[in-house]
Amino acid sequence: MGRDDEAEATMQEGAFTRPYLLTGGRTRSEAGELAIEAMVAVSAGSSAPDDHDLAAIYSLCQTPNSIAEISAKCAMPLGVARVLVADLWGAGTLVVLETTRSDDIAIVRRLLDGIRNR
Repeated sequence: MGRDDEAEATMQEGAFTRPYLLTGGRTRSEAGELAIEAMVAVSAGSSAPDDHDLAAIYSLCQTPNSIAEISAKCAMPLGVARVLVADLWGAGTLVVLETTRSDDIAIVRRLLDGIRNR
Protein backbone atom coordinates (compact mmCIF):
# COMPACT_ATOMS: atom_id res chain seq x y z
CA MET A 1 0.00 0.00 0.00
CA GLY A 2 1.47 3.35 -1.03
CA ARG A 3 1.55 6.52 1.02
CA ASP A 4 -1.40 8.04 -0.88
CA ASP A 5 -3.42 4.86 -0.35
CA GLU A 6 -2.73 4.96 3.40
CA ALA A 7 -3.75 8.61 3.60
CA GLU A 8 -6.95 7.88 1.68
CA ALA A 9 -7.75 4.91 3.95
CA THR A 10 -7.24 7.06 7.06
CA MET A 11 -9.50 9.78 5.67
CA GLN A 12 -12.22 7.27 4.83
CA GLU A 13 -12.07 5.81 8.34
CA GLY A 14 -12.78 9.27 9.71
CA ALA A 15 -9.95 9.00 12.21
CA PHE A 16 -9.14 12.69 11.99
CA THR A 17 -10.87 15.70 10.54
CA ARG A 18 -8.98 18.95 10.31
CA PRO A 19 -10.61 21.59 12.53
CA TYR A 20 -10.82 24.15 9.76
CA LEU A 21 -12.97 21.73 7.74
CA LEU A 22 -15.59 21.70 10.50
CA THR A 23 -15.90 25.49 10.48
CA GLY A 24 -15.28 26.13 6.80
CA GLY A 25 -12.03 27.86 7.70
CA ARG A 26 -13.78 30.35 9.98
CA THR A 27 -12.40 31.29 13.38
CA ARG A 28 -15.50 33.31 14.29
CA SER A 29 -19.21 32.93 13.77
CA GLU A 30 -21.22 35.61 12.03
CA ALA A 31 -23.69 35.25 14.91
CA GLY A 32 -21.21 36.71 17.39
CA GLU A 33 -18.78 35.69 20.11
CA LEU A 34 -19.70 33.49 23.05
CA ALA A 35 -17.63 33.00 26.18
CA ILE A 36 -16.31 29.47 26.72
CA GLU A 37 -18.17 29.31 30.03
CA ALA A 38 -21.49 30.30 28.41
CA MET A 39 -24.19 27.77 29.18
CA VAL A 40 -26.30 26.78 26.20
CA ALA A 41 -29.36 24.59 25.76
CA VAL A 42 -31.69 23.53 22.97
CA SER A 43 -34.25 26.15 22.02
CA ALA A 44 -37.88 25.13 22.45
CA GLY A 45 -39.38 23.97 19.18
CA SER A 46 -36.07 23.57 17.37
CA SER A 47 -35.04 20.41 15.57
CA ALA A 48 -31.73 18.62 15.22
CA PRO A 49 -29.50 19.82 12.37
CA ASP A 50 -28.60 17.42 9.54
CA ASP A 51 -24.84 17.92 9.95
CA HIS A 52 -23.27 15.18 12.12
CA ASP A 53 -21.15 17.51 14.30
CA LEU A 54 -23.94 20.03 14.79
CA ALA A 55 -26.35 17.19 15.62
CA ALA A 56 -23.90 15.93 18.28
CA ILE A 57 -23.84 19.39 19.88
CA TYR A 58 -27.64 19.59 19.67
CA SER A 59 -27.96 16.22 21.37
CA LEU A 60 -25.65 17.25 24.22
CA CYS A 61 -27.57 20.46 24.73
CA GLN A 62 -30.79 18.68 25.63
CA THR A 63 -29.42 19.50 29.07
CA PRO A 64 -27.45 22.74 29.57
CA ASN A 65 -23.72 22.55 28.86
CA SER A 66 -20.97 25.12 28.65
CA ILE A 67 -19.03 25.54 25.43
CA ALA A 68 -15.97 24.14 27.21
CA GLU A 69 -17.94 21.01 28.18
CA ILE A 70 -19.22 20.60 24.63
CA SER A 71 -15.67 20.83 23.34
CA ALA A 72 -14.49 18.10 25.70
CA LYS A 73 -17.48 15.79 25.25
CA CYS A 74 -17.39 16.05 21.45
CA ALA A 75 -13.59 15.77 21.36
CA MET A 76 -13.24 18.90 19.23
CA PRO A 77 -10.96 21.89 19.68
CA LEU A 78 -12.41 24.65 21.84
CA GLY A 79 -12.28 27.21 19.03
CA VAL A 80 -14.24 24.90 16.74
CA ALA A 81 -16.87 24.23 19.40
CA ARG A 82 -17.18 27.97 19.98
CA VAL A 83 -17.82 28.69 16.31
CA LEU A 84 -20.29 25.82 15.83
CA VAL A 85 -22.23 26.62 19.01
CA ALA A 86 -22.42 30.29 17.98
CA ASP A 87 -23.71 29.20 14.56
CA LEU A 88 -26.46 27.15 16.22
CA TRP A 89 -27.26 30.05 18.53
CA GLY A 90 -27.45 32.44 15.58
CA ALA A 91 -29.83 30.07 13.80
CA GLY A 92 -32.10 29.96 16.86
CA THR A 93 -31.40 26.28 17.51
CA LEU A 94 -29.67 26.95 20.85
CA VAL A 95 -30.29 29.56 23.51
CA VAL A 96 -27.65 31.07 25.77
CA LEU A 97 -28.70 30.79 29.39
CA GLU A 98 -28.08 33.60 31.82
CA THR A 99 -24.87 33.14 33.76
CA THR A 100 -23.79 34.54 37.06
CA ARG A 101 -22.09 37.90 36.99
CA SER A 102 -18.40 37.51 37.71
CA ASP A 103 -18.38 40.66 39.85
CA ASP A 104 -20.57 39.06 42.54
CA ILE A 105 -18.02 38.77 45.35
CA ALA A 106 -20.21 36.49 47.49
CA ILE A 107 -20.13 33.80 44.81
CA VAL A 108 -16.37 34.08 44.44
CA ARG A 109 -15.94 33.75 48.22
CA ARG A 110 -18.16 30.64 48.34
CA LEU A 111 -16.19 29.14 45.48
CA LEU A 112 -12.87 29.76 47.24
CA ASP A 113 -14.23 28.37 50.52
CA GLY A 114 -15.40 25.26 48.70
CA ILE A 115 -11.97 24.76 47.15
CA ARG A 116 -10.18 25.26 50.49
CA ASN A 117 -12.46 22.79 52.29
CA ARG A 118 -11.91 20.05 49.74
